[in-house]
Amino acid sequence: MNDWVQVARCDELQPGRMKRVDIDGRRYLIVNADGRIYAVDDLCSHEEVSLYLGCIEGDSIKCSLHGSRFSLKSGEPLDEPATEPIKTYPTKISSDLIYLHVE
Repeated sequence: MNDWVQVARCDELQPGRMKRVDIDGRRYLIVNADGRIYAVDDLCSHEEVSLYLGCIEGDSIKCSLHGSRFSLKSGEPLDEPATEPIKTYPTKISSDLIYLHVE
């Protein structure tokens, strides 16, 4: 699959909110951080805990288990113990709908 997939309506993803979506058996996290929409893998690269259980801090997301933070822009780890990045995905908005580009 190499397509744009509709994942949310803009009105259901207000700033500071997240939505977890499952597409073809893979979990993605759609995040509205300060009005910008990001998409990342749902699992922390350190212990494979759902990042949906964490919190948004500016343009990063913090894992609830050990406190690792990841950039929502690049996926790079910003705090230990995580040393590996999480995958990021392109998003777009069209007609008040949020789309995720999946590979």
